[in-house]
Amino acid sequence: MASAAFLAAALTACSDPSFTVKGTVADADGRTITLEKADHAGQWVAIDSASLNAKGAFSFSHIAPADPEIYRLRMGGTDNYIYFPVDSVETITIQASAPRFATDFSVAGSPQAEAMARFEKELLKAAPALSDPDSARNFKRHVFTTYLQEGKGSVLSYYILTKTVGGEPLFKVPDDASYFAAVATAFREYRPDDPRLPLLTATATSARQKGKAAAGHRKVVQASEISYIDINLPSVDGKERRLSDIAGKGEPTLLVFSDLSDPATPSLNAELRKLQGVRIYNVGLDDDQLTWRNAATNLPWTCVFASDSDTPGLIGSYQLASLPAIFIIDAAGNLNARCNSMADVRRKLR
Repeated sequence: MASAAFLAAALTACSDPSFTVKGTVADADGRTITLEKADHAGQWVAIDSASLNAKGAFSFSHIAPADPEIYRLRMGGTDNYIYFPVDSVETITIQASAPRFATDFSVAGSPQAEAMARFEKELLKAAPALSDPDSARNFKRHVFTTYLQEGKGSVLSYYILTKTVGGEPLFKVPDDASYFAAVATAFREYRPDDPRLPLLTATATSARQKGKAAAGHRKVVQASEISYIDINLPSVDGKERRLSDIAGKGEPTLLVFSDLSDPATPSLNAELRKLQGVRIYNVGLDDDQLTWRNAATNLPWTCVFASDSDTPGLIGSYQLASLPAIFIIDAAGNLNARCNSMADVRRKLR
């Protein structure tokens, strides 16, 4: 009976779905390579190791994770790592050399693993310049549009948001609240049962609250040069309204980014109501859509709502510095002014 029970257990274990990571590491004769796994708190645990011979070949197979996980290979006792995600039962193939283990490598086997390798190499190249605030902002915008915007709740998105460079987080609270919010929204939509979602949601909420407190209830975002990029968002009635539907139609248009729940916004709206011969396209960056809708219903111009997933794209496109932010699009449809105040708006509309 005992032998039968043991055999049944062994057969069950053999039938468990597994993933494989294999490859070669050149110039690694006598070195040890270790497979490590990250838990949801970001702690790394060694789960397997192998001694390499002159050929440098290795292969690890383990039970596939219930949810996508991040793994890494570690060369010997060094701080040289190659990171890769495992979603299910894929086979990941890694080629590297011991002298340049963490800098000159290739990863194949899944689109996510290959994307992570590209991100790691881009980060390695950008790292020396990240101490400069402008360089850091530009790199993070690039990372968002390249890896996060279409992430759909991927483990790669989570990994990138929790990445550290030189002991400092790449994405920080509260500065990068919009990025955390966008990824949390994607997880809620595509991976609502993922164990990382509660932490992402809590971080996004904390970042938003701290950002408002630090900026006097103004959302602080990036500022630089801008260009006229069309916007298409839902209005109060739920139907989408394009900026291009009203801009460039023979009258100037004000493109206004605001938070209708901000105590200072009613006075801004009162000033906007006084303007004549101008159209207004008002993008709401409020935290709560219901609160925004109740306030926007009473406004006589086009009001649209930007969700958490829409906000980072608007930040990147229009390089917003703070809210409210106002831009003038002339009668021909050219974006020709950024205004710092309503007095500035009136002066530039003359």
